[in-house]
This record gives sequence, structure tokens and C-alpha cells, in this order.
Amino acid sequence: MTASELSADYPPLRGLLFDFDGTLVDSELELHLPAFNQAFSDTALPWRWGIPLYTRLLEVPGGRERIRAYADQHCPQMSVAQRDALAGQVHAAKNIRVQQRLTERPLRLRPGIAGLLGEAGRAGLRLGIASTASFSTIESAMNGALGRSVWEVFDAIIGSDHVARGKPQPDVYLRALTELGLSTVETVAIEDSQVGLAAARAAGLVTVVAHNALTCDQNFEGAALVLESLGPPSTPTQPRESSTLDLEHLAALLRQGVSPAPASGFPTT
Repeated sequence: MTASELSADYPPLRGLLFDFDGTLVDSELELHLPAFNQAFSDTALPWRWGIPLYTRLLEVPGGRERIRAYADQHCPQMSVAQRDALAGQVHAAKNIRVQQRLTERPLRLRPGIAGLLGEAGRAGLRLGIASTASFSTIESAMNGALGRSVWEVFDAIIGSDHVARGKPQPDVYLRALTELGLSTVETVAIEDSQVGLAAARAAGLVTVVAHNALTCDQNFEGAALVLESLGPPSTPTQPRESSTLDLEHLAALLRQGVSPAPASGFPTT
């Protein structure tokens, strides 16, 4: 049986697009925040971001842009060009620390992700990642989280270095759809944040939100479905590969269209 014949089991669903940070992996607190603080030390800056501050800064999409926004507030004595240069320098140092941390401490997939990816792979769906993170960070982190090459699971990875505009603009999603050869009427996006939801919706995608501890208080109006998690946490009796949200649920969302659904629970079919 071909991949197209398998995917026909869940009409009209043919593909899934995932955000990376906070959606596929819990990377913000385990990876990015420590790397930011290490980069500040590496560049002799007296800054230190705690969790409440970082949660607010997540409203600014993109690591370099986050640093620049903070510099705008805390370095008014600098010129625009100097703040730009500082953001670039700190972000470069942060990326070095990210790669170092990924080597030392591989990330884990969020609950339910492994099961959903496995089910989608068996059904022959096209899978992509659309993120404001850099391509190298996505590839390295997902290799570790999956325990194998990310390219054995995903068919396309679009990062911030592939588009001119990051989220909340729809560019990463539009390019991912093009690379996968899919349309919006046969693809579901899975996000964790208000900014990501805005990007996916701007691309015309039905979107599921699985928020996390840092995004749980954000506004997810327009999401087709809002969940705390795609599946239960791993336990000795609940294998990591099990999934709560399945392809039947996602296909039902596509059949319902893009109008908002209730904020919790699964659609009825």
C-alpha cells in the first residue's frame, strides 16, 4: 500500500505542521533560557533573565529580536546601530551555548508527540516543522529528542533562516506547505503560543494549540482546539509512544473547517 493510499484512511488530512520550541520539545526553560543567561555572562553583560521576565519576553518572537527588545529598554544610552550590534553579538554567543547544551543534555519530546508522529508516519502523512528557531538548532535538538535523524521522521524543516519574516507572519507555514506539496485544506498546524497561532491562522491553517507552562495564560481565540498536552506524561504504565490526540480527531477538525471550536475537549464526529 502506498503512502497516499494510507493517508486516505483519514480524509481530508494529508499532512501535519509542527512548531518547534514549546510544541515538539519543552525547550524554553530546558534550553533557551539557560543559554541566554550563559551568553550574557560570555559577553560580559550584567543581565539575568528569570522565568517571569522570560515569559513576558516570549511575546517577542525570535531570540535575536528578544535580546534587541530588552536592549531597547535597558540600554537607552546606546544608538540604534549599537543595540543592533549588541543583539547580534549576544545571539551568536547564545547559539554556541545552545549547541553545547544540546550535546550535553538532549531534549525530550513533549507528551503525546511520539505517539502522534508514529501514527502519522504509519498513515503516510507528510510532516513538517515551521519555526522561528534556526534550522541548525531545530535539526540538532530533534536528532537528540527522537534518538535518530530528524529526516527519518520529517519531510521539511523551515526555520528563521529560510524566510524574511518570522512569526506572527505566516511565511514559515506558507513555505512549509510549498515544500511538502500540501494545501491548507488538507493540513493541520500544531502550536503552543499565541504568536504561533496567529502565524498558522494567517496562513489559513486549522490549528491545534497544546500550550505549556509558559504560554497557558495566552489568548488562543481562533484555535480549533486548545489542550494542555497532546498526551499524558510518560510513566512505567503509560509508554512514551502513546498519544491522546490522534489522526481521527485531526481529520475531524479539518472537516469542520477553520471556525473556532470549544476551548477544550475533542470534536465530535
